[in-house]
Amino acid sequence: MNERDLQVLEQYPFAVNDVRRVRGAYLLDTDAGLKLLREYSGSADRLAQEQKLLVHLREQGFSVDLLEPDNEGSLVSVYRERFPYMVKELPEGRECDTRSEVEILRAVSLLAELHLALRCPGLVTEECRGFVGRDAVGEMRRHNCELRKIYAFMKKKNRKNEFETACLSCFPEVLAEAECAWRRLCNCGYEELRAQALLEGHFCHGEYLHHNILVNGEKMTVVNFEKFSQDVQVNDLSLFMRKILEKQNYDSRLGRRMLEAYERKRPLSAAERAYLSACLSYPEKFRKLANYYYNTNKAWIPGKHVEKLEKFLSQREKRISFSEEIGYTEFNI
Repeated sequence: MNERDLQVLEQYPFAVNDVRRVRGAYLLDTDAGLKLLREYSGSADRLAQEQKLLVHLREQGFSVDLLEPDNEGSLVSVYRERFPYMVKELPEGRECDTRSEVEILRAVSLLAELHLALRCPGLVTEECRGFVGRDAVGEMRRHNCELRKIYAFMKKKNRKNEFETACLSCFPEVLAEAECAWRRLCNCGYEELRAQALLEGHFCHGEYLHHNILVNGEKMTVVNFEKFSQDVQVNDLSLFMRKILEKQNYDSRLGRRMLEAYERKRPLSAAERAYLSACLSYPEKFRKLANYYYNTNKAWIPGKHVEKLEKFLSQREKRISFSEEIGYTEFNI
């Protein structure tokens, strides 16, 4: 750790016993427990709103990683007016095991409880207007425009590599899936859901993934709320389910159990189910692979990306079938 980082720690009300470099941050062993120090490039207003959400959740009995104010009560500490830093708690625990059905179901049940607690109109202030999530309809439309542009680019190439050949063999069908998902999204009542979320103060974690769920015995801690937004909470559920199901080869039984675990705590409306169905039907993995290809060195694509494409193709039928299934009324396992 360099001298400037050490000096910024003098602004905090704890003594540092040891420091270790970790990915993108510093792990601090202090007399007040483990902490994490990292540079911060966002706004002070956003960090203040994040802390409000975290304090609210802590008061509701949730285990979260609160931010650490400095000696002046500020959540952002600046060294020599150039280097902004933030410090947060580092709870003990390991990442949620994506191979453990028990932990997956616990995590999705916890998400439902978290969403109920994050329906808090009292925390909506004028500053929150800048923390509203992106419009899903517009975003999906832009993604589809990008896919069409990438498809046109690939078709024009004279010499095609293995990745391009594999993509082109399925691109028309996948693009049709993407367009179908967009139409479903437009017709599912999303605009009303979003208006309700903004009016009633519904907040999302923003990145509810297994990396951000720490397990310590029977205790689960949710961390890294940096991407929080005021938005339709189904976004969190959609992201978590998609990531888990991709790893579990779109096991429909597991998918149904995940949805059932969530709805035991917070039942979904018909519009929310339709929205979730439209989101899960979108070929997001393919879009990310195609976007990575288009925005990097197109002459060389790692072999792993070809493998990821093959995996996506092998799961297509299961993904579409499951997304259509959950769009209907309640089902039994």
